[in-house]
Amino acid sequence: MEFIFEPLRKSDVDVCVKMVISTLGSQAKAYGDENTIKRMIYGSQVMTFVAKKKEGIVGLINGTLLGFPRIMFLTVVDEQSAREGLGGMLIDQFVKEIKKSSPNVKCVLHNEFADNFNAVGLYSVKGFKVTGYIKDPITSRNVVFMEKVV
Repeated sequence: MEFIFEPLRKSDVDVCVKMVISTLGSQAKAYGDENTIKRMIYGSQVMTFVAKKKEGIVGLINGTLLGFPRIMFLTVVDEQSAREGLGGMLIDQFVKEIKKSSPNVKCVLHNEFADNFNAVGLYSVKGFKVTGYIKDPITSRNVVFMEKVV
């Protein structure tokens, strides 16, 4: 089945906040409460796109627009959509929309936990290069900095 991509609507914000929290699991506490995540995915200086199938929202991608655009959240809620490549499609959609809204932007950034091999691999396949790393002070996990020239 085809996915439909569209900007996040206000009426879908609460559903998307719950999706992000469920994806983050125990790490969600580092982002604060639901209202904090709500402001992170819906408002000025952010861009969020959802992917829908007939049964509803099956994924989202979100990023900040200040400075260099940075992907913050990528969430795919079901295994079938993941197998169909929704994660990569969402990255492509985000980059396409960034180029449309900010044609002079030079790159898109993303940070990822180094031990999240699937995510690092996905972003690498989509053209992101590792440009550095740091130990996260909250989780003590290594984080890689990634960049895609656009």
